[in-house]
Amino acid sequence: MNKNKQQQKELQRKEQARQEYLNKLKPLLYAFVAWFGILAILHIPFVKDYLRQIMVGFTHSSAIITGKLLFLPISDKGGPILDYDGFGMKVILECTAYNFYLFAAMITIFSQWSLKDKLINLALFLGVIFILNNMRFFVMGVIGKTHPHLFVSIHDYFWNIMFGLMIFLIYVWADRRAGGIFAPVKNIS
Repeated sequence: MNKNKQQQKELQRKEQARQEYLNKLKPLLYAFVAWFGILAILHIPFVKDYLRQIMVGFTHSSAIITGKLLFLPISDKGGPILDYDGFGMKVILECTAYNFYLFAAMITIFSQWSLKDKLINLALFLGVIFILNNMRFFVMGVIGKTHPHLFVSIHDYFWNIMFGLMIFLIYVWADRRAGGIFAPVKNIS
């Protein structure tokens, strides 16, 4: 009889742990669903045209300003064209990292973090994406100038993986601090 109670207690503990895990996972699932939904809306032609104008202009200008502040050989060849030491690059919507900005915002909104942590983590997400995206233009300018045959592969694969990895690592770090799904598992006795 005692063994039966122990098995029952163990099953209840496992069920409680599973339920707690699912509850911690819900915000991340909600963030993915919202992200996909908003991306679908943003791909409606007139919405996408408006988004393109804003994001391409912002990204083009910020890359020029950041490059000039860092004394890099970058120049404006008339928006949306950037020139890095003689290698021209056209900024298109996909170069703006808009989908990563949006995903970071959705993760932050749906997280179970405190308001203070949400604001801090959102600022961290946006800052890292901004810096990484500007650095991408500078690195790609050097690669385009020195190894143009590698430009497309590095642009299309390396940077998307880098952005995704960076967002994931920041999220895991922030979520661990806030006791979320990536926090160390507590022993339930």
